[in-house]
Amino acid sequence: MHLQPSLLSTLPVLASYAAQCVAASSSAPLSFGQNYAVLNLDLINGVVAPLANTSEGRKWINSTATWIDAVHAQSPPPLSIYTRIYYSSPAAPELSPETPFYQVAASFGNLTETSPASEIYALFAPQTQNGGKDVVLRKSRYYAGDGNSLEEILRTRGVDTVILSGLRTSGVLLSTAYRLFDLDYFVYVIGDNTIQPDAPKVKETILEDILPGLPVTVITLQEALEALGNSGPARW
Repeated sequence: MHLQPSLLSTLPVLASYAAQCVAASSSAPLSFGQNYAVLNLDLINGVVAPLANTSEGRKWINSTATWIDAVHAQSPPPLSIYTRIYYSSPAAPELSPETPFYQVAASFGNLTETSPASEIYALFAPQTQNGGKDVVLRKSRYYAGDGNSLEEILRTRGVDTVILSGLRTSGVLLSTAYRLFDLDYFVYVIGDNTIQPDAPKVKETILEDILPGLPVTVITLQEALEALGNSGPARW
């Protein structure tokens, strides 16, 4: 059998692709590489504090705090980016009753930068003092990069992989995972570090069916901690 020249020219590409598939399916330890960023999304008092009164919420809080502490313990620590929900003034000029997000945001109230409810929950505190390099960004929609420099920071710092934690699963986490996947980042979601209050089936569907279909890689806290140990040193 004689192969056409055009087909012959594709064989090295096919062989390379096959090799990558074999490597991806091997039992090699999971690693985030060196150019990764940790995204902690909407972990603010007004949303987190009520969850501390439920067993599910406490489990999620403990898992998320364990992850953040482990990230901060790395030397050097990777780039960590937090998002906060608040508006430019008490008049909330970023919203109007005509915007679809208005009804969702109404329960938060008109948060500003100094509102206690918009501050990061104490157990998740970013390291921004005494040389800490964590970044905290303002937003006023679900997507973590709404109206801020998230995408610019990731691009400028040469990030290729992002690891997401946050709430809620169907809001900021899903919206951000879709967007960053579409921008060609490798996206990991720590399933233990996201929560959908009062709708566990929604969370389950998103983590088990929707995100893997992109594909976005959903991992457990334990897998994330092991991958963290296999990664780095962080470079950004």
